[in-house]
Amino acid sequence: MDIPADCVAGETRFPANIVVLGGGGLLLEVSRQLLPDTELKIRFQPAQHLKAVEVTARVRYYLTGQGTGVEFTEITDEDRHAILQVIFRRMSYKPRHPRKKFVTEVEHHAGTFLGFSRDISIGGMFIETRTPLPEGSEIKIRFRLDDGGPAIEVEVEVRYAIRDLCMGIEFVDLPPSDQKRIEAVVGKAERAK
Repeated sequence: MDIPADCVAGETRFPANIVVLGGGGLLLEVSRQLLPDTELKIRFQPAQHLKAVEVTARVRYYLTGQGTGVEFTEITDEDRHAILQVIFRRMSYKPRHPRKKFVTEVEHHAGTFLGFSRDISIGGMFIETRTPLPEGSEIKIRFRLDDGGPAIEVEVEVRYAIRDLCMGIEFVDLPPSDQKRIEAVVGKAERAK
């Protein structure tokens, strides 16, 4: 996600990009360091077909190389609805590959727990997590299938992220042998319907 935003902190106006859009806040990419508790006025258009949204927010944290996390402190119900409409539309997209409901722990390659998958396909998976990574992040993850085989380790890209809720990831370099294992798991679920 890359939504341009116009920000004002005190008397200073500056541009930013929204890298994660959430109903309660945003992850911003800004060219300046913003201190925690800095109050911002932010104006942006969540989607081309929607009008601009204007919110008041407060800086909550900074993640090196990822962005500045802000929490909405003032937002109209109409503007929150517009933001949630965009989020839910992204969540309800039609996947390119057949999917299977599939629950497993997902870890970052360094052994850090990321969350639980909720479904899987040969193209990627949906991960339920309170700490989604920013859209566009590239990491290596590890998870197990329920086929008794070894753990799968694969490079992925975060395709969308919803703060405190989930992220959708796309497999980048899934080896053919692991692709066949996932196809077998998904195919078994399709035949059982």
